Amino acid sequence: MSKVVSVDSKEAIAEMKRMSRALNVHRKGEVNRAMAATINDSLKRSRTKIVRRASKAMQVKQAPIRSRVKITRAKTTNLNGKVWAGTNRLSARTAGAKPRGDGHATGPYEWSNTFTNSGLKNIYIRKGQGRGNIEVAGFGAKFTERALVNAVNTETEAALSKDFPAELFRQLKWRLDKALGIK
Repeated sequence: MSKVVSVDSKEAIAEMKRMSRALNVHRKGEVNRAMAATINDSLKRSRTKIVRRASKAMQVKQAPIRSRVKITRAKTTNLNGKVWAGTNRLSARTAGAKPRGDGHATGPYEWSNTFTNSGLKNIYIRKGQGRGNIEVAGFGAKFTERALVNAVNTETEAALSKDFPAELFRQLKWRLDKALGIK
C-alpha cells in the first residue's frame, strides 16, 4: 500500500515551485536533497509514533515492537521511503513475560503451566504428555498483525498529510537562505 502526498493550496504550490527554482539556480540538486531529508524526517517521526501506538494497543513494551518496524531511507536519486512492519508471531519472552505463579505473565496476559529452559532461552507451554508436546508461548500472528497494520496506516497517513508539507517548506526555506548566505 502506498500513500501519495498532496498540497491543496494553490498559493503553497506556487511558493514551493518558486523556492525550488530559486534554489536550483544557486545549488543544483539541492531540491532533491531537501525532499529526501524531509521524507526521512517524516519516516523517523512516524516510526516512533507507530511503535508507541502498537505498544499501547497490544499492552506490551515498545522494544519488541521497535525491532519489527523498519524504515528504508529516501535518497536524492530515488525519493522513495518505506515503512515496513513485521507482523509475525510475538513470543512471550520477547514481549517481556516474567515468572508469576505457575506460569509467566506480562501486562494483562498470562500463560499458565509454562516453563523455561536456559539452553533454549524461551518460554514453553506443555500441550500434552511426553517430551515433544511443547509450544512456544506468545501472541498469534493475527493479533500482532491487526495492531501493527492499524498503527502503520493511522500514523503514516497523519504524518504525510499534516507534517510533510510544513516540514518541506521549512527545509526549502532553510536551504535557500543558506545558499543565499542569509544564514
